[in-house]
Amino acid sequence: MNTFNRAFFAASVLSVLILLFGVSGPAFAQSFVPADGNGDTLVSEEELVEAILAYMEAEYLDEDVSHLQKTELKVAAHNCLHVPFGKVVIPVESEPMSGNVLNGGGAPTSSVMYEGLITRDSRENCYDCWLAGDWEMSEDANVWTFHMADGACWHDGVPVSSEDVKFTHDYIKGKKLWLSSQLSRVDHVECPDDSTAVFYLSSAYALFSDSLSHCPGVPIIPKHIWENIDSPTGYVDEEFVGSGPFKFKNRVPGYFEMEANTGYHGNIPYTENVIFKVFKNKDSEVVALQSGEIDVVGDILPAVARGLEGSEDIKVYAVEDTRGYELGFNVNTYPASIPEFRKAIAHSVDRENICSIVFSGHARSTETTFLMPSSAHDFVNPDARGCEYNLGKARELLAEAGFEDIDGDGILEDADGEDLSVTILAGNSLAETNLATVLKQEWEDELGMVVNVQIKSDQWQKEVHENPMFTVAMPYLMHDDADDLCHFGSGSFFGKANWYDYSNPEYDQLVEDIRNTPDREERKQIGYEMQEILEEDVPTVPICSANTLIAYRTDRFAGWEDVAPMYWNVVDIKLLSNIKPVSPDVEERE
Repeated sequence: MNTFNRAFFAASVLSVLILLFGVSGPAFAQSFVPADGNGDTLVSEEELVEAILAYMEAEYLDEDVSHLQKTELKVAAHNCLHVPFGKVVIPVESEPMSGNVLNGGGAPTSSVMYEGLITRDSRENCYDCWLAGDWEMSEDANVWTFHMADGACWHDGVPVSSEDVKFTHDYIKGKKLWLSSQLSRVDHVECPDDSTAVFYLSSAYALFSDSLSHCPGVPIIPKHIWENIDSPTGYVDEEFVGSGPFKFKNRVPGYFEMEANTGYHGNIPYTENVIFKVFKNKDSEVVALQSGEIDVVGDILPAVARGLEGSEDIKVYAVEDTRGYELGFNVNTYPASIPEFRKAIAHSVDRENICSIVFSGHARSTETTFLMPSSAHDFVNPDARGCEYNLGKARELLAEAGFEDIDGDGILEDADGEDLSVTILAGNSLAETNLATVLKQEWEDELGMVVNVQIKSDQWQKEVHENPMFTVAMPYLMHDDADDLCHFGSGSFFGKANWYDYSNPEYDQLVEDIRNTPDREERKQIGYEMQEILEEDVPTVPICSANTLIAYRTDRFAGWEDVAPMYWNVVDIKLLSNIKPVSPDVEERE
């Protein structure tokens, strides 16, 4: 019997078995996809045939052969035939998709239901097709042409066309939405035909692909729906019609469910349903992972990872250098407005100690001005190294800034006799809080400062402009190219002042120069100049590049480690499209 006939025969027999006997029966916890013989998490036709024949030989011919159970064969068949199966439950810390895709986050990679034209491959450091099947940039980087992917449709069945791309651009900029800064260099968009969108830029921009793909990227929206929405900021979407691999199914407070888009133009997901479930904190997520309520927890601390070691059906894996941590200054807020104070603080950050205490060795110190060496490579200026750890130098600079212990109580005072008291605003992760706490202890013990740590995760972006210092955790994609140095330009953050309130006319000119220069070597040299200015002005103190630790259940889904999510976040369109069920238990879940 040839391979095709054997496959047809085995699949037919399996169908009969399922129809006659159902698929009830014992479920077996396992860390591999049933019938996957080579460990690639994919079941080939040959592997499925062999598994079914082994089952038949054991069950009907009384052969003493190792075989899968009927329920496991069902999982294998779904994988082989690429038919979505099962529910995956993902924890989130706030209500997802609040309002609509153009409000708040808006990043297509984490919406799962929407797509941009292109996306970034975090592992290969390149760009992949998304709604664009391919694209090209003109030699002068002024014209970008995108050719739409074949067969792309909106979730309501309407074909996606280049007119949707043009409409998205015109709508976002016309309504002055926060994403308009991502498109600020676009003069206009033309559609020579239904499958081609041409972006004409007002000036050369070699990294326009970054603006479209990530941080945060631009989701393409359906013209036939959004042209009827006059006020996007107040619009509460109840349908979420996108073009992505998952489409909206249901939501209630604390719970958001999507289902596989079987008409997707790309690779159809292996999982039938994705459920986002809201948890108050990371501790409750870990408990839910251990109980089997959820399937994965991202961005856990090393101490939590150690606590999960040896847990049944749970694995933790580390992805190196995914996030850069820094201590930022608001250069217009006292005392960070004093250059000598900023340099003193820069000399008082013990990076190695932080890597050890906060990250338990899952981090490497970053003694550059901003870029991460592991991802930016030769874009890092080897001569601009920032400030080394030197408490003696820090004390000298604080004295130059006018801070001395006048009354001998161990606390520095300013010229008016007021204690030197500062507040560090910590971001929305426990790592940032712990980092700020380590800084507080050393500065109080060694420098004589009064330090407060303020945790305001929900108000961080608002209050960052009101505090002299703050912690920042950025994905490595914001530290991997000389163009990322533009974050320190005036008005660089979506048309508003950057987080640091830093403004330097000379630096702003270099921002324009680097963005208008398509040649890589020329951009690198401009980037070197920018880093030299940052070394002198010190608007921020890079501390370390840290690993991301992710824990997942091995008895539910496989493939968590096979793809690189955009920000190494488990809420990611590529990751959730790739994972594959390994157990029939994932079919019936709350």
